Amino acid sequence: MKTISLKKVSAVAVASLGFGLLSVVPAQAAGEELLGAVNATAITASVVTVTPTTGSAVSVKFGATFAALTATVGTTSDKVTFKAALTSVPTGGSVGVTSVLAANASPAGTATAVAVTAGTVPTLTASASLPKFEIVLAADDLTAWSAQTLAYLGAFNFTPTKAGAHSMTVWNDADRDDTVDATETYQTAAITVVAASGYSNSLSTGFITYGDGTTTPSSTTSALQNIQSATASTANRATISAVINDTAGAAYASGASLSAEISGPGYLKWANQAITATQCDVSPTYAANVGRSLAARAVDAQSVVYVCADGTAGVATVTIKITDAADVVTTLAVRTVTFTGAVAKIAATGVLTIAKSGGAALGTSTADRDLVTEVPSFIVNATDSAGNGVSGLTFTAVSSATAIMQSSLTCTEDIKTTANIYSSGGVGFYNCLATSSSGAVSGNTATLTVRTVNPADATTYLTSDVKYTIGGTAATGSEVLSFDKLSYAPGEAMIITRTGKDSSGNPVHDFLASPAVAFNKAPGGTVPAAGVYVGGKSASSTTTATATVFAPVTPGSFIATATAANGATITATATVTDANAALLTQIDALNAKIVALNALIAKIMKKLGVK
Repeated sequence: MKTISLKKVSAVAVASLGFGLLSVVPAQAAGEELLGAVNATAITASVVTVTPTTGSAVSVKFGATFAALTATVGTTSDKVTFKAALTSVPTGGSVGVTSVLAANASPAGTATAVAVTAGTVPTLTASASLPKFEIVLAADDLTAWSAQTLAYLGAFNFTPTKAGAHSMTVWNDADRDDTVDATETYQTAAITVVAASGYSNSLSTGFITYGDGTTTPSSTTSALQNIQSATASTANRATISAVINDTAGAAYASGASLSAEISGPGYLKWANQAITATQCDVSPTYAANVGRSLAARAVDAQSVVYVCADGTAGVATVTIKITDAADVVTTLAVRTVTFTGAVAKIAATGVLTIAKSGGAALGTSTADRDLVTEVPSFIVNATDSAGNGVSGLTFTAVSSATAIMQSSLTCTEDIKTTANIYSSGGVGFYNCLATSSSGAVSGNTATLTVRTVNPADATTYLTSDVKYTIGGTAATGSEVLSFDKLSYAPGEAMIITRTGKDSSGNPVHDFLASPAVAFNKAPGGTVPAAGVYVGGKSASSTTTATATVFAPVTPGSFIATATAANGATITATATVTDANAALLTQIDALNAKIVALNALIAKIMKKLGVK
C-alpha cells in the first residue's frame, strides 16, 4: 500500500511515488487574479459508484461551501480551482485520475449551479485529461453571490487495476500550484475496490437447436435428436448460441472472445445477430466469419454459430471455446451433428395389420404421438448407407389387391420430444395410415408394397412390404375372457386377456373397443378398463413384470366378468390358494415322518434289549 502525506503534496511528488496522476500546469495565467476571498471554506467528497470494481471507472463526486462574494472590478475570468489525487492505492495499483461533469459520473447526477445575486452565472468546466475542475467567472466584473453550499459540482474518475483500499483527496487549489497546502481546504474519500467477476464456464451455456428453425437453443433443444440432412443448403442444420456469464451470473463480454471448430463434414458460420433460419450457403466462401475454424469472434447476447451442411454425410463435432480477459482458454461446449446422406433402405413394420371389413381408415399418421390412441398402422424406418435416419421423404404404396386394401396412404415423419412418449423413433421414422376397401370381407388378405424413389437412379424404388388381413366386429361374433393362470398366490400378478372374434371366427379388426372387466372380489392394483383389440387380443399387460392388476388376498375362487359387444356376459374363474392350508399340509407331513422315525427307533432298541 502506497500513501502520501497531505501536508505538502505536489504533482511532481505524486508522480515520483509511481501514481502518475497530475501534470504540472501554470499556477496563474496572464490577466487572472486569485480569488482568495471566495475559495471554498469546506469540501465534501464521496464515492458515487455503487460497487467500485477493478477494470471499471469509479466516480468520486465533490461539492463545496463558499462564503459570500461581492462584485469586484478586476475579477474578469477569474477561477476557483479544484484538484484531486489518489493518495493511497494498493501496491501495483497506480492509475490516473480525470475530471468529469456530474452528468458523466457513474451513476450520473445533476450538477449544483452557483446561485448568483448579480452578474452572470459562472461556468463549470472539467479538464478532459487532468484531475482539475474549475468555476470560471464571467467577463463582466459583476458576479456576486451569497454564502452557499454546492452539493454536487462534479466528479473525479479513475479506473482501478487492483482490488483493495484506495483513498482520493479532493482539494481547493487556491494558489493553483498543484500542491495541497496547509491553508487549503481538502477532503479525503475512502474507496474499497473489489475484484471484477471473472469468466464462469459453469454459469455459461453453449446450447444447440437442430434444424433450420429460429427456436432459441436451450437445454431442451440440446437433448433432441441431432440427425440432419447432408445436402448443402441455405437452411441451417443447427444453431449454437453462446451465453457467456461471469462468476456473479451476469453477462461477461468485456475482453472475451469465442472460437469454434468443426471436425467431420460441414462448416460453421458466426453471426452477431438474432437467430435466423437461412444463414448457410450452398457454395460458401470461407472468411473470418465462415469456415471450419473461426477465431476471436465477438461474445454478446446475440452471438451465434450456425452449423451448415456441405453435402458430405457423417458425424460432425463442433467445439466452442471461450478466451477470457486474462487470455485463459476454456472449452464451453462440444456438440455433434449427424449429417445423413441419401436414403439407401426402407423397412416398413406393421403395427395394426387387421383392417376393418367394409372399408375404413386404420391407425393414425400423427407426428407427435403423445396419446396412447395415436397408433400408426405401420412405421417406416428410412436410413442412409451408414444406418442414419433420413428426413423429408415421401412414400407411396401399391396394393396387391385394391379391392381389399387401398393403395393410398398417409405418412408423417415422427417427431421425438419429451412429450412424445409413444414416439416411433424420431428422425427417419414415419407414422403411416392405411385404408381398407369397401369390398373387403373377413378373412381376406392383401399386401401393401410401400415405396420411395431410389435416389441412386431416380427411376426405381426402394420398397418394403406390409401384410394385412381383414376382420369384422364382435357385435355379431364372440368375446372370451381369460386369466393367464388357473391358480394364484394371494396378491400375485395377473394378466387378464379379452379375445374377440367376428362372425366368421376370425380375429376382430384392430383397435376395436374391448370391454371393461369387473371382479366379485377386490383385486389388487387397477381393474382393467375398456381397451382395444390388436391382433384379436386385448390384455391388461404384456408380461407379469408389467402387471397392473393382482390377485385378491382372500383365499378361494374369484370371478372376472365383462359385457361383450353382443350384450352377453362373459366370465373367467380362478382361485387364490390358502397359504395356511399349505402350511398345515406341510406340518402333517412332518408329523407323519416323526411318527415313522419314532417307530424305527423303538424297533432298534428292542433288538438291542434296551427297555
